[in-house]
Amino acid sequence: MKRSIVLIAVFVFLSMIGSCRKGQSVIQDTTPPPEPQKAQVNRFENVDTSGTAVFQEANLADDLARQAALALQTIYFDYNSYQLNTIAFDQLQVAASFLRSNEGIRILVIGHCDERGSSEYNIGLGEKRAKSIKEYFQNIGIESIRVETTSYGKEQPVQSYCSDEDCHSKNRRGEFRVLAR
Repeated sequence: MKRSIVLIAVFVFLSMIGSCRKGQSVIQDTTPPPEPQKAQVNRFENVDTSGTAVFQEANLADDLARQAALALQTIYFDYNSYQLNTIAFDQLQVAASFLRSNEGIRILVIGHCDERGSSEYNIGLGEKRAKSIKEYFQNIGIESIRVETTSYGKEQPVQSYCSDEDCHSKNRRGEFRVLAR
């Protein structure tokens, strides 16, 4: 009798091993299949970034235009400088928040200078002012493709024929334009 119990146990054990060898698994895989990856859409793939690009200001809906006007305030610079000051940093944080909330928007930063100095010098200084704003945005995570720069130098003053520092200071600026999509 003992022998038949042992033989039955060996038979059951061998049949279990045999079923595992036939591809039958005792443990089932319960991991869900991986979710398909969403294709990333490049909203700016058709943007002309060449040196000959022509900028066209966007025609925004009223509410968005008001938001842009509040967020994209003019940045002012010290005499003969393109360094951002504390006030500019605060204003650029507001502008960056607006850009993050409106991911499809691109902007043009225009650098301006006061009327002192040559046209060539002021075009270069205006470009440095615009680029310092763009670099700030890039450093805090705004995509480079979303910010274009140009300089008008001293050619488009807010106030002409200045004779004092208060008047000159209004012309040393970086302005924003929202670009058409």
